Amino acid sequence: MKHFLNGVEIAPRNVLEIGLITDYTGNPEMLQVDTDTIILPREGKDIIMQHILTQGVFEGIPYTIKLDGVTLDYYVDLTESLNIKDYEVEVKIKKRKGFDNFFENAQGLSFELMAKKGVNFDFINIPYLIIPENQTEIALTISLASYALTKEAIQATKDLVTATRDLIEAVTPNASIPPVPPIGEIISLSLAVVAQLAYTIAVYVALIKLLNQLLALVFPKVRFYKGATIRELIKKGCEFLGYTLDSKLLDAWQNLTIMPVPLIKEKKSIFNFIQNDLNFSFTKGYPTAQDSVSTLGELINAVEIQFNARTKVLNGVVQIERRDYWKNISLNTTLPALTLQNERQNQYRLNTEEAWKRTYIHYQVDYSDVHTLDAFDPTDAEYSTEPLNVINSDLVSIRGFNDVNIPFALGVRKGELNWLEKFCKAFLNLADAVVGLFGNNINYSALITNRLGVTQISQQYYSVTKLLYAVNGRQPSNYIDKIKASKIYQDYHKINEININGYKIYSDVPMRLNPQEFISLLDNNYTYINGVLCEILSIRYTDEQSSAIISYKEPYNYADGKVEILTINQ
Repeated sequence: MKHFLNGVEIAPRNVLEIGLITDYTGNPEMLQVDTDTIILPREGKDIIMQHILTQGVFEGIPYTIKLDGVTLDYYVDLTESLNIKDYEVEVKIKKRKGFDNFFENAQGLSFELMAKKGVNFDFINIPYLIIPENQTEIALTISLASYALTKEAIQATKDLVTATRDLIEAVTPNASIPPVPPIGEIISLSLAVVAQLAYTIAVYVALIKLLNQLLALVFPKVRFYKGATIRELIKKGCEFLGYTLDSKLLDAWQNLTIMPVPLIKEKKSIFNFIQNDLNFSFTKGYPTAQDSVSTLGELINAVEIQFNARTKVLNGVVQIERRDYWKNISLNTTLPALTLQNERQNQYRLNTEEAWKRTYIHYQVDYSDVHTLDAFDPTDAEYSTEPLNVINSDLVSIRGFNDVNIPFALGVRKGELNWLEKFCKAFLNLADAVVGLFGNNINYSALITNRLGVTQISQQYYSVTKLLYAVNGRQPSNYIDKIKASKIYQDYHKINEININGYKIYSDVPMRLNPQEFISLLDNNYTYINGVLCEILSIRYTDEQSSAIISYKEPYNYADGKVEILTINQ
């Protein structure tokens, strides 16, 4: 390996001790140097000290390692493990545009900061309705009001007809009697007709006003919150940090949309509004500090949890895929030696730690939005690993709880009219007919019917970030089939079931490895070993010796036919 500090070739004092370690388990630490520090004498120290004088310690220094024509980019992190001596400095290097560097920045990168720095997100207008939970009280109020006003309107109409008839009879000449107009009676009847007409109009005006108030308070108009797709948020976050997103998983889920929790800043109190005044946007479109995910790192972690995904970062490209994605595209081949060289035999263990007794996959329940409780069935699913052919039940050792805790509440689509809306629709049909007598064509009943297909919430504010499968802001009628917890489990988490996920694990296996082979394993940690496709768990590579120590998993379905997975709830 050749080492370059800011473009200048240097010779670390401990160069023969330096190897490269890659760990693919958990959050993979791509290409960590297997020594705590790099010791730089002479020109190396001079470059470090000059950089501190000119740039300070908060900007790293490019550090390059070249392996047989392949360049690995690192940087010296002067804020960590820097020790300055009289004739040398000890520094720590980190992978440049690698996993650790990316996530250190992503965990602290809020979408608020990105917006402040000028990032323009492609927002989506999400239509929503407030469907309150106090349906009984509202129905009672509407029943009483409609009964009283309808009765009064009918009576007023009858009285108007009677008064008009009396007036007509008074002014209509009788053929057998000489026409002697009863002037006083005519005036009196005329005033009565005018008064009754005014009263009748007032009743109908009151009825129309009541309808408008009820529509505003009980059946508010469709409003819009701003949201954004998960893919858009992660893509813009990666670009902000200088990376490129390449994710087949997120491409397939490009309709997965975040509906942030509502905010209200520099506005008057919510109690000073009635619902028909609430026509300003409460959301910024991207998640804020009030949301379940407020940073780029948190959002990526949420995707990993929901879709059983892993994130790899190599050469500035961020890949987010289901954990076995790289298995299906590997062409690597390696040939390790025996694990126990002195005994001339292999040694392995089984991955029993990956078995679980119970898996529970679930969205969050938002107790401030009663609709997430009412539509609870699709939001969770539960599975249990049960033994087959048991001889001694007290000796069964299947343990563990796999909690797939998706940090979002599932947005609920309004798919049909509820009983109150059906009740009021009949009343509003009558109101349309009555109002039509005055030449108006308002179509109140259509205002209820047009509410179908939007997201519904029980009050203006909710407390858990919502996740939607939305096309242009609206969830299709089959959205539950696509995004329910049991569907996510079958498509992304079933591969973890121990009866199909058994492995032999070989640890600390020596092997010969040249630089090109090592680089290919960095890009894809699946390789064929003795003709079997295996997963590399970790590599310690020493270029000076062209050797490596690896740990890997070899498929071995030792639990097949020994256990079954029972569906407890879906």
